[in-house]
Amino acid sequence: IMVIVEHHHQVLKHWAQYRATLSKAPQLLTLDHHTDTSYPFRNFLSKNFPTEQHNEQRKQLLAKIDYKNETSISESIALLSHDEHILTALGSDIISSAFVVAHNASDTGVSVLKEHRVCCYSVGRDLSQLQATLAECDRALESDFLNAALAYFNKITLQAGESFLKEEYILDIDLDYFNTKKSIQPQDNQVFRQLIQGAGLITIATEKNHVVLCSREPGLTSEGLLESLLKTYDFTN
Repeated sequence: IMVIVEHHHQVLKHWAQYRATLSKAPQLLTLDHHTDTSYPFRNFLSKNFPTEQHNEQRKQLLAKIDYKNETSISESIALLSHDEHILTALGSDIISSAFVVAHNASDTGVSVLKEHRVCCYSVGRDLSQLQATLAECDRALESDFLNAALAYFNKITLQAGESFLKEEYILDIDLDYFNTKKSIQPQDNQVFRQLIQGAGLITIATEKNHVVLCSREPGLTSEGLLESLLKTYDFTN
């Protein structure tokens, strides 16, 4: 199953629907420019409640979410911003853990996975650079890069006494992950194809404005990236 949304937090509806078909929460593997791990309802709470009330109000809002109840999901999405959906899904048993490959990420270890149920891996592997190099951006879908990310996630989950992508998982793609024209057309796309084939659900966020803001080359658009993605890869199996 593949679903396309405009704003990333809108995926929560489809993640919840998928969760409702399973006996336990699936893992999430997401490819994104940003980690999208802001606290649930952060922007809503900051506008409507004093800071000292945020934690309690957040708990109450999370407690209202029932992945089997579409109304509760719709009400929650209305209060979310684009970078708050992952921790919201974790806090409402929609997903069990999140593995994030992102440009603005730092690699995180076993303690973060155990405490927050999140593990991150950075596109930028040259730690002397403040951001990923153009060459690193170009390699964002290359099999050797994705294999390294998956191996890292597997290592961290083993250290935590858990397993990685052994059961049901969601593959989530934000088009602002692709910062160069070459990034969406890797020379070797076998691993990405395997991830597509293994996923129980695939969600794609077009995020038109962020594609332009994050691009490292002129001419990148969400429309062009989506067209290229759908032409190159079979999301129907």
